[in-house]
Amino acid sequence: MLQNTGRIPLPARIAGSAILGVCFLWFAVATFHWPLVGDASLMHYVAFLMNHGRFPYRDVAEINMPGAFLVDDAVIHTLGPGSLAWRVFDLLLIAVGVAAMIAIARPKDWFAGLFAGIVLGLVHGRDGIFDMGQRDFVIAVLLLAAYAALFRATRKTSPNWMLIFGLCAGMAAAIKPPFLLLAPAIMVVLFIARRADRRASAAFILYAAAGFALPLIAIFLWLWRAHALHSLLLVIFSLVRYHVSLAHRSLGYLLLHSISPLLPLVLLWLFLALSQREDWSGWERRALIVAVAIGLFSWLVQAKGYPYQRYPFLAFLLLIMGMDFSVAARKSGLPRLIGVAGLAFGVLFLAPTSAWTASRYDWRNTDFLTSLQHDLDRLGGQRLSGRIQCIDTTRGCYNALYDSRLIQSTGFLYDEFLFGPERDGVVAASRKAFWNSVQSHPPIVFVVVGDLFPAGPPGFAKLAFWPQFDAYLQTHYFVYHEVDLSPAHWWSRPELHHSYRIYLIRTPSSPAIIQSASQH
Repeated sequence: MLQNTGRIPLPARIAGSAILGVCFLWFAVATFHWPLVGDASLMHYVAFLMNHGRFPYRDVAEINMPGAFLVDDAVIHTLGPGSLAWRVFDLLLIAVGVAAMIAIARPKDWFAGLFAGIVLGLVHGRDGIFDMGQRDFVIAVLLLAAYAALFRATRKTSPNWMLIFGLCAGMAAAIKPPFLLLAPAIMVVLFIARRADRRASAAFILYAAAGFALPLIAIFLWLWRAHALHSLLLVIFSLVRYHVSLAHRSLGYLLLHSISPLLPLVLLWLFLALSQREDWSGWERRALIVAVAIGLFSWLVQAKGYPYQRYPFLAFLLLIMGMDFSVAARKSGLPRLIGVAGLAFGVLFLAPTSAWTASRYDWRNTDFLTSLQHDLDRLGGQRLSGRIQCIDTTRGCYNALYDSRLIQSTGFLYDEFLFGPERDGVVAASRKAFWNSVQSHPPIVFVVVGDLFPAGPPGFAKLAFWPQFDAYLQTHYFVYHEVDLSPAHWWSRPELHHSYRIYLIRTPSSPAIIQSASQH
């Protein structure tokens, strides 16, 4: 009987686990060949440039924090440089997240952790191909692993586990700055919870601080040796500040979309919390609430509403909801009905529909990449290395350069800093630096990709935002090829047409280049 075991009946947990396992297996098989696109391809390209002597901030106008590049570089050097390796990495992230959630939830019910972990992974999958291996998903998994180590340390009174907590929290902070807040906040909560034993608390905090500092010190030394510390500071106070000011969503939009894939589940959980006195208390719950709060803060402060930016928030919210539903399902009356309904909704509806949605994305449609690579091969292939320049961000030009192993002419990777609205002189300074670079070493080929990241006009209208550069292209280059491809169904939102223009420099040898290209 349920009252005797104090847990959800074993057959029900086995059946739920089987359904979740089948959904995850279906999702993994159906999406195993997802291509490397979007932010991941851009980050891989930066890692490629790093391995060819160009350093972020110093040589490449990059706005991501150092930890983000190190993750991609580590995957490239361990699993491999291609899309399959990145897909394996993403699936491994989900597996680690599930294991960490089970470890965290085990005192209540391991099924709650399995439930939360697989639902998180499948919601991540339904967000689409662009979000595979995203930085915020890496952060979410790092923080889950950190919490698993944290609770292991406190449950077993083993402070050495706090070193792993600190390492994971420090690595997450090295990827995105809002998560610098998490480890100090947890140390305050832990110190208050264990104030009766100050000596043990000091040991816990010392191990955590050491672990937290290690990745940050390593990155500091890495930047210092590359003479890039000053460049990083300049980027933070110019390009990063400019980027975070663009494409903001309203507070109402952000709050609604922070939970949009889980809305029915959240409503059930809120009703559960309001209908009874919460009995799952203690310092662990307060620690989890800290993670929820900082995850929500990160989502709100980024303010762009990209689905992947909510993963740290959703991970810990799902974990708390899973444990609360599990506890309620062991009771009687209304709480039991709500608990069973919450778990059933996740297992029988949310997981299967998320797996189905992810399986329907058109991963075979890589026409943009295939077409652009074909054009670049016809124009000389490897001979273009160092003599080609993309005007793009995440639409696919850098994906083509990465797959073709071509080094770009300049260190400018984000068209927003060249064609976006002028603010605080950032765009003017970027244009000046880019212009000087182009004038000193004119590329043979410009590839201009349609649309302006993150919220500019469609098509090639962005060129009109910088008349001097547009006139330069018209005078010194000609349109060799223009392509407008059908939309790629890579996520649930409407997808714009993929388009690009190839501008070839006007020289006496241009007719010969065109003739040679046409023969290929």
